[in-house]
Amino acid sequence: MTFTATPGAGSSSDWAGSGTGEVRVSDDYPTLRFHETGRFTHANGRVLPFSNVYRFEIVEDRVELYHERRGPQGAVFLFPLVVTGEHRLKSLSPHLCVRDLYSGELVMTDNGFDLTWTVEGPRKQEHIHYCYR
Repeated sequence: MTFTATPGAGSSSDWAGSGTGEVRVSDDYPTLRFHETGRFTHANGRVLPFSNVYRFEIVEDRVELYHERRGPQGAVFLFPLVVTGEHRLKSLSPHLCVRDLYSGELVMTDNGFDLTWTVEGPRKQEHIHYCYR
């Protein structure tokens, strides 16, 4: 897995750089958990370790996305992803976290998928592009 974080003109968060990592997938259909670990290199050269657990649940005609940073029982529901085109899913509605809105788009590729996050808020205008291969 790789990703790039790019702040927009309206951002004051300084979230810029790139990351690489490994993903271990646990499959308990209809639930997939992505256990991510890796390193983020900030644009200023500082290297930081990261870890995440994302849960994808297939529910009828959508995929529900959760962030399990506090474990499965404390999972934060982010948004449902719905089909918007061939090989493409998009968040039905954004996730509100304090004053910031998180949305995403998932595009299937021949050998994995890309997940693009957009974060909009009073101090944030972030774009994060993940490539899962």
